[in-house]
Amino acid sequence: MITMNYGETLAYWYLRLNGFFLLNNFVVHRTPHNRHSSDIDLLGIRMPYVFEEVGGQENDWDNNLTEILNPDLPTGVICEVKTGTYKDADIFQHQYLRYAVNRFGFMPNLSQHSEQISGNMISNFEFNGQQFQILKLLISNRISRRTDFMELQLNDTRNFINQRIQNYQVQKWQDRVLFQCDLLEDYIDRKYHEENE
Repeated sequence: MITMNYGETLAYWYLRLNGFFLLNNFVVHRTPHNRHSSDIDLLGIRMPYVFEEVGGQENDWDNNLTEILNPDLPTGVICEVKTGTYKDADIFQHQYLRYAVNRFGFMPNLSQHSEQISGNMISNFEFNGQQFQILKLLISNRISRRTDFMELQLNDTRNFINQRIQNYQVQKWQDRVLFQCDLLEDYIDRKYHEENE
């Protein structure tokens, strides 16, 4: 089992509760293009018709995402999480994006378009008549000066997760131990007892 810090865990559940299938701590190996190894905190894919009876319906998604993404397109997300200080130049470095985007599998050699992905918050593509989009998302405790990625504060993710738990509090509490995440199980348990004691 791969461990995540609390910020990565919040980001993971924020994206998962917004319909993404996720891969965490994607390893970026050394190659001729990468002098140093690194990782991408989260890579995810969201399909257009994602649905779940409990917490996966149209009005359950976060407006922060639905206002900028086209929900009718398959979406790839590249998410970085920073819980402390960081340099803007260290976020979404081109060589690591170039390595990671082929993992999505939307089209062959997607890395040939890494300049476009590197320079934009959302990049739109078409391959064999199928359209898709890629979003870069930073979740942190501060606001960056850059505009080439979407930003959310860690508190935004906490608030969204808590609201989802609130909306489905009985179902979530009944199944809390099945999530296998101490942080989420604790959120669910506290919310249930706040409302029912």
